[in-house]
Amino acid sequence: MKSIAPLVLTWMFLVAVVFAQDPGCCHRVRTHPACQESCDQMALEASAAGRRQHLSNLRNNCPMTLTTFWQCVNTSAPDIWQEDTGWPGRQCCINARAGQCHAACMQASSFSETSSACLRHEEPSLFQCLDRFEKKEDCCRHAPVASQCRQKCEAIFDASTPTEEMSLDVSINCRSNGQTVIQCVENYTLVAIPARDPRDSLHCCERSHSSACKEICRRAHINLTSERDIVDSLLEACGPIQPHEGIWNCFFLNSGSQIAQDSPLPNPSAMDGAKLQCCQRAVSAKCREICVKLYSTSWSTKQSWNNFDEHCQYQPMEVSLLTCLADVQEPCQPGCSGLTYCTNFNNRPTDLFRSCSARSDGGAANDMQLWSEGSIHMPFMNIPVLDIAECESEMWKAIACTLQVKPCHPESHVNMICKADCIHILSRCIDHSRLTKGLTALGLCNILSPADRHAPCIPLTEYLGEMTPLFQPTDAGARENKNDEMTVPCHSDPCNNETTGFSGVCSINRGLCGYGQTCTQAKCTPGCRLGDASTFLVTRGSHVRLPESADNLACYKACTCSVNGILEHCQPLQCETMEPCTHNGQRREHGSHYKISCNHCVCFNGVETCSRRQCPINLDAHPDASQHYSTLPCKCTDQYVPVCGANGRTYPSACTAKCAADLEDNQSEFGTCDSFDNPCADNPCQADERCVVRRQVCLSINYADCPQYECIGASRHCSREPRATVCDTDGKEHFNLCTLHRRGKTLDYLGPCQARCNAVNQRQVCGQNGETYHSECAAWSDRTIIDYFGPCRAVGKRTENTTAQQCSSVKCPDPSVPHCIGATPPGACCPVCAAYTRVLYSKGEADRAAAAFGNKAVSVAEVLKGLRTIVAVAECDLYGYLSVEGDIVISVMSTIPSPSKTQIIACNKEAEKLGALINTRSPMVVSYMYLSPLLAASTTMVRTQIVPTAAAHTVSSSLGVLLVCGIMVIVLQRFSCGNR
Repeated sequence: MKSIAPLVLTWMFLVAVVFAQDPGCCHRVRTHPACQESCDQMALEASAAGRRQHLSNLRNNCPMTLTTFWQCVNTSAPDIWQEDTGWPGRQCCINARAGQCHAACMQASSFSETSSACLRHEEPSLFQCLDRFEKKEDCCRHAPVASQCRQKCEAIFDASTPTEEMSLDVSINCRSNGQTVIQCVENYTLVAIPARDPRDSLHCCERSHSSACKEICRRAHINLTSERDIVDSLLEACGPIQPHEGIWNCFFLNSGSQIAQDSPLPNPSAMDGAKLQCCQRAVSAKCREICVKLYSTSWSTKQSWNNFDEHCQYQPMEVSLLTCLADVQEPCQPGCSGLTYCTNFNNRPTDLFRSCSARSDGGAANDMQLWSEGSIHMPFMNIPVLDIAECESEMWKAIACTLQVKPCHPESHVNMICKADCIHILSRCIDHSRLTKGLTALGLCNILSPADRHAPCIPLTEYLGEMTPLFQPTDAGARENKNDEMTVPCHSDPCNNETTGFSGVCSINRGLCGYGQTCTQAKCTPGCRLGDASTFLVTRGSHVRLPESADNLACYKACTCSVNGILEHCQPLQCETMEPCTHNGQRREHGSHYKISCNHCVCFNGVETCSRRQCPINLDAHPDASQHYSTLPCKCTDQYVPVCGANGRTYPSACTAKCAADLEDNQSEFGTCDSFDNPCADNPCQADERCVVRRQVCLSINYADCPQYECIGASRHCSREPRATVCDTDGKEHFNLCTLHRRGKTLDYLGPCQARCNAVNQRQVCGQNGETYHSECAAWSDRTIIDYFGPCRAVGKRTENTTAQQCSSVKCPDPSVPHCIGATPPGACCPVCAAYTRVLYSKGEADRAAAAFGNKAVSVAEVLKGLRTIVAVAECDLYGYLSVEGDIVISVMSTIPSPSKTQIIACNKEAEKLGALINTRSPMVVSYMYLSPLLAASTTMVRTQIVPTAAAHTVSSSLGVLLVCGIMVIVLQRFSCGNR
């Protein structure tokens, strides 16, 4: 499904019902003389065709804010819309769940146009209705237009659930017209499409003991809409019908069959657990209530989308809710190219878009065609405009394309058009002669754009011209394609989630590549939906959180996505209190981000979490001082006397351990963590398991230990385990850890073996995390960027944005990317060409996550693993560590040894994207239990610079010599003239 664009959509007004126009409707608008006059003229017409001739005047003179009036008209004179639609299937559009599908349906003029814009497996109710009308045309066209046969035939298709009496009426009244109509209707009633959503019965599939039956059952209920087709599929896979047993009994109960004595309880998992999380972001109670109804077990009524438009979609204050829903439905992805209409959006490989596709491109062209008729239709409002071909035509095109292609604001992911642009175009192009009295450009833009002029928005000026150039010169003088410098493996939907259903979670298959290599292949990991009504998938084996029920969105449950593709072992979590925080008498709301002095802070469930920078004494007197810290947090010195914390992290001193991690004296020991005894020495694993040293750093150890080992099952069938290539200390590769241990080898590092890290080439390195590794590959496999060569022996004092070397006792590597101005992250010594995002996290949430799954502490490695799958660009990879200030540093760096400017910018944008998802607590992040503690983020991006080539340097030198020679000639000439 596609998310609803938050600006102008060409939707019709309100759905019509039955009767002939009631003149009493006109009396209701006596305070609007022009509207009443238009209404009276329409009421005098006896025929529907005559009434339709007055529709245009009625639209212009009667604003859609006259809700009662329009409801009266729609109820008493529905025929006024029929010629306007020209297509009977438009009556079905109210059943569309997704806003963009609804809009496309309203604009369509045929079944095929709707089918190309909406996905059948996502819109079962819509296609059930459309199938009825298509069958109606096919069957009833054989009967004379004004005959009883035609009337009875159409009646059976107009009913959502035909009855036996209706079928009998057709048999009686159509005998004289031959058997064609009767047979066609009988074929339809035999396989009558149910009014209910087949996915409401998905939970019944789990009643079967056969895995094949379960899988066919799930596919049938997701992809099919006819009960006959579903039953045929089940008979083939699950055996004959046994009404009182297992899976069949569940279906009969759920369908409301006469075999059921009582109505079944709603299926608790038949909700959209991802979008329900978004409903909590709604500002108004009314919008929140509507949102919950849409995405909970009680699926939307026919009026619910209209209510959502009125109270949520066209309310700028609900931008947080709308952005959250869009993130679930259409995540922001980098790059846009190949558009034939919205060409100004092409050649932007590093920008983020929600819907860069041929479908959106065509939708923008259709919008422009409709707007050219002089009116922009919106729910409850019409905006009359001048000829858009003559008035700001390029800006109108930019608006149409922005609404369809949906560029994302880099920091917040909103895609609302800026208020200044809205005011600019409406003040110039509104047709004031047709504008409803009292409305102004400013008033309209208050509805269509963010209320705050400084709020994040999409400026149209970015898309008023084509991006230049597509090709850019290289150092060698050749021309290279910027789009070819980036690979986004999941951009083309390789898992076919949009076409064949929910096949798997797409991510980059980085397991195929080693250190310094770029993986360009995608992999599809089987997943579970967050509720039967959800299209949002989480990977199998992951621990997730979702609302426990629609009754209280502050209460969550923790579940495991099982190998069977369903959520199992669910247990309630402690409800969020959503209490505010108080600092120095100042109230801070739950979820708010703010600064105290130089520190970033966030309030979550009444607990204030802040970064721990050592701020200058008088920050007000030195406003730039926040960029130049001279000491470590808590005024700790930079003397390097390492200690190992109980959380598994090596700190440069006992002072930083106490300050950053709140560790007590008895929770740290002098020495680096890797210098202590082998954690497997005491053989802590079971008899049928093997202990593997696996160093990890944990976010919280209040209620859970942080073991430095892992127990691996000693299976005899290692080939049945997932492939995860590992390298042993002899430089030999193995299929997975199981294979390595079966062969009696010792793990060196994860991933394929690299020649640069063999025994001959091995050399110690210090990671940015302050840990010493015996090789580069060991550091990279631990998701750590190398700080410098040799064992760790220093700590960087300045912990804010800096591009300079921080440690005098360390020799930093030469810059590997000359045209990149690197950044030095907190606690590190050397700058590196990698953007980084600093993340504040909640120890309380980390404790809750640990308690939910057997008191297993949340590790930094698990956080990095989860966030790594969100990085969409193959030429960028993710690394990170727990910093000396207690926050998590997430770095995104190019996998290319000498990345281009485009690739560096792409990795910057990926880091920024992660920050935006964390700051908005997007379900893409917090649906995963081990990512739910992440609260707030701030991103530092690296810059590029122009580095003169050797040829340019030679030319520059030559010009300098010529200039000096010229000056000498002039001086000598003047000197000789002076001596004459």
